[in-house]
Amino acid sequence: MKPVSQRPRSSLLGIFLLAAAFATLLFVLLVPKWDHPWDPIESRDWGWRGIAMNTFTSARTRNDPINLVPAATAPFPDSGIAAGEVYENIEVLSDLDSAQFDYLMQAMTEWVAPEEGCSYCHKSGESFASDDLYTKQVARRMLEMVRDVNTNARHVGNVGITCFTCHRGNNVPPKHWYKGAPPEPPMGGIVGKPPPWNRTATTMRDFFPRAPFENYLLDDQTISGAQARSVSGEVAEIADLENIYILMMQMSDGMGVNCTFCHNTRAFADWSQSTPNRVNAWYGIRMSRRINRDYLTEMQGLFPPNRLGPLGDVAKVDCATCHNGMSRPLGGERMAERYRGLFGPGSAVAPTRATAFETRKAHQAVLTQPGVDERAVTLDKE
Repeated sequence: MKPVSQRPRSSLLGIFLLAAAFATLLFVLLVPKWDHPWDPIESRDWGWRGIAMNTFTSARTRNDPINLVPAATAPFPDSGIAAGEVYENIEVLSDLDSAQFDYLMQAMTEWVAPEEGCSYCHKSGESFASDDLYTKQVARRMLEMVRDVNTNARHVGNVGITCFTCHRGNNVPPKHWYKGAPPEPPMGGIVGKPPPWNRTATTMRDFFPRAPFENYLLDDQTISGAQARSVSGEVAEIADLENIYILMMQMSDGMGVNCTFCHNTRAFADWSQSTPNRVNAWYGIRMSRRINRDYLTEMQGLFPPNRLGPLGDVAKVDCATCHNGMSRPLGGERMAERYRGLFGPGSAVAPTRATAFETRKAHQAVLTQPGVDERAVTLDKE
């Protein structure tokens, strides 16, 4: 047998090429989501040329099966009889036309429990009026929440939301969060902290701890002082800086955008140099907080242990719950306007109020006045 040094070069080259091919195959199979060359990144410029205010998007996110809008069935013709006259124990939609009530119930089943069907909320063999199943009690409160958001929340503009916006055909929305999951880093922060606490995450969403969600999407902790120059002049502590950074990264990831979707990166704190999207995000944070605090946590006692998190809390929402990697959930599809029951009493279906862009532009003008602290400005309920 010849020594290695005397083997033909072609044999060594073949071994090298085989190893390279094997390594390439492993990369393709093992590396999580990545953008193929034939699926190019798209860039949109939000500011003047030369200041690099670009947002990058990918067709991969938009074409995620979870972002496909379900086919709409033809609306039922009105019966002329209110649901409260036809059915028993109707607390939220008693004044809705009974045919539109049936239409909405059918849609809610497809949005939340397509496999279980009506039996997910109504015990098989018993009257539909029964409230024995916790899922029916939760669904009733969730319906009140959707009607509240569609009627009062400026963040959704005139697009509105439905159960499908969050649930996407699942009993529990695919994107949600609990307290204490994933666990906190060993030293209370993320900067300069050693592994292995972060090695089990497969996505950026799972990489970061949930403390920022608790602070800003549940509690009233103020998001300010993240830069040396801010409107108020205060500078946050390092732990707060880390949490603000994590929240911003989670928001960007959840919406499939980067920082310049809302900010001019030369002056993050300056509202006058930000895009109108920043004001809408301001509303969105407060809407998420209101949903988590006024609705979801209030229902915690209704859920069985298997539907609670590791610390016994109910699943809560963040930006990704609705947006799922898109700047506008489901591409801005106006599903809510097809269902009268998803709007509160006295609210028009497909609201005629100002568009979301017009609202953001008007309130941005308020926030950018000299000496105005954005934390002290009350912009409606959210």
